[in-house]
Amino acid sequence: MDGEQDREKQLEDAKMRWLKRYTDWVVKRLMEDDFDEASAAEFLTLVRSEVLKRFPDKAREYNLIYRRRFVRILLRKGIFLNLPEDESVS
Repeated sequence: MDGEQDREKQLEDAKMRWLKRYTDWVVKRLMEDDFDEASAAEFLTLVRSEVLKRFPDKAREYNLIYRRRFVRILLRKGIFLNLPEDESVS
């Protein structure tokens, strides 16, 4: 049983490392790239879909943490997005 628990922990740790790297990359893109409202909305829709593929039961957490973080970054650049919190995932 310990081997199985270790494997589960390793998988969870790997998923969390991926999430950290991926969201850091998203933040960098949002800060450095030139987005208009349409392209930013499209980009964040793809980002949300990618995150929820790996964490399908975490839509609420995504909206509370990452969606708000990403929208704040865009607001500082003068881009206002009104993304619905319950948008569907493709």
